[in-house]
Amino acid sequence: MPRYHFDLVDSRTVADQGGRVLADDIMASEVADRLAEELRSVRPELRGKGYAILVTNDEGEEVHRAQLDKLRIVLNGKAHG
Repeated sequence: MPRYHFDLVDSRTVADQGGRVLADDIMASEVADRLAEELRSVRPELRGKGYAILVTNDEGEEVHRAQLDKLRIVLNGKAHG
């Protein structure tokens, strides 16, 4: 199974040194989305600053990017997302 790295990035990178072995890119993307959601809750000071969780594989290729700042879509006065 492949190893994925989950780095916290904005204009700089806080690198994930060990990474995680996961089944595939889809699972890695889901883990990153959950991590971004958790960081939104436990580290509110990171909101609104352009942070994201960058997922790369062992070759350094970007697999997914989970933004900490969720986009909100407003339709007919109701927020979605």
